[in-house]
Amino acid sequence: MKKSIFRIALFSLLVVSLIYACSPKVEATPTSLASTYLSIEYSDAANIRSQLAYGTLKLVDVTPEQARTLIPLWQAVISLSGDTTTASEELTAVQDQITAAMTADQLQAIAGMQITNAGLNEFYAQYGVTLPTLVPGVTKVPGSGSGKTEEEKAAAQAAAAALGQTTGSGQTAKTLLFEKTIEHLTTVVSQ
Repeated sequence: MKKSIFRIALFSLLVVSLIYACSPKVEATPTSLASTYLSIEYSDAANIRSQLAYGTLKLVDVTPEQARTLIPLWQAVISLSGDTTTASEELTAVQDQITAAMTADQLQAIAGMQITNAGLNEFYAQYGVTLPTLVPGVTKVPGSGSGKTEEEKAAAQAAAAALGQTTGSGQTAKTLLFEKTIEHLTTVVSQ
């Protein structure tokens, strides 16, 4: 009797072990290092990458050494943003390298700025770029517009050109913020 209970228990343990070993693995969703400091959980929050870029433009305590480290990382963001085969994980990895190059105080200062899409619209407007929005105060992702017909895109570009503005489509609008961040960091290096 004891042997059969032992065998049943052993067999049950073996079956449970096999079921566990064959079950699909549930991996935790990776979070970015930047999201440890920056949030998108407030009204009209800009995306984390834009918060990092715009916040870096506004920081007064970026050192020349940091700027030398950050410039090629932001260049990589521009390069990866222009490649349709880039996986989001690649951009997140570069974003995390940018975050790692900054101090906790700098990241907390950027978080305290609570950068919004409306604020980014004002930034883009300074450079003559208008980003069409479907909802007031919400920035449409630059470079997207796949929902428009060719005629609608042409009409929007013609109207913007008549006003002397650049529309928020194409690579230039998509990377303007990152390019301005690089310009700012280049100025820091040369000081």
